[in-house]
Amino acid sequence: MSGFVSYSYMVGDAYLPVTGGLFLGDAARNALSQTNGRFWVTQDQRNTVRTRFRYQLVERIWLALGAEYGSGLPVEFDGTEQQAVAQYGQVIVNRVNFDVGRVKPSFSVDASAGADLWKKDKVALRLQADVQNINNRLNLINFAGLFSGSTIAPPRSYSLRLTMTF
Repeated sequence: MSGFVSYSYMVGDAYLPVTGGLFLGDAARNALSQTNGRFWVTQDQRNTVRTRFRYQLVERIWLALGAEYGSGLPVEFDGTEQQAVAQYGQVIVNRVNFDVGRVKPSFSVDASAGADLWKKDKVALRLQADVQNINNRLNLINFAGLFSGSTIAPPRSYSLRLTMTF
């Protein structure tokens, strides 16, 4: 058995006066007029956890299980919640906490299985099957970002890979 668990606590903030960046419209006027203050940058996701464990069943067959959690990025949306629903839809807006100003936490579980089908000298044939986001949860990564818009993590997906090494 092998595996890992990783955790990060990241605070992304900036202090005025701003010495760079792109500000449009009223944001540009506000940035020029403010000489002090603090704001959260777009990648301020406080808590992130990733884990994956692999178990070797027999010499040629293995199973793996992993999970990922993110506490959510800041949201900078100037409109109302009703305007957000009209523009992005209720399902997307349900994944945003407007009171806190952050995307709601994301969580995904993944699984894999693999087998060495054939091995001789330096030649090997391997088969691997993966399922991502087994829980099929709608995970919103970013909401209404200036450059990235709204980013949604992929729904449940499957892949099958046949690899030959020589």
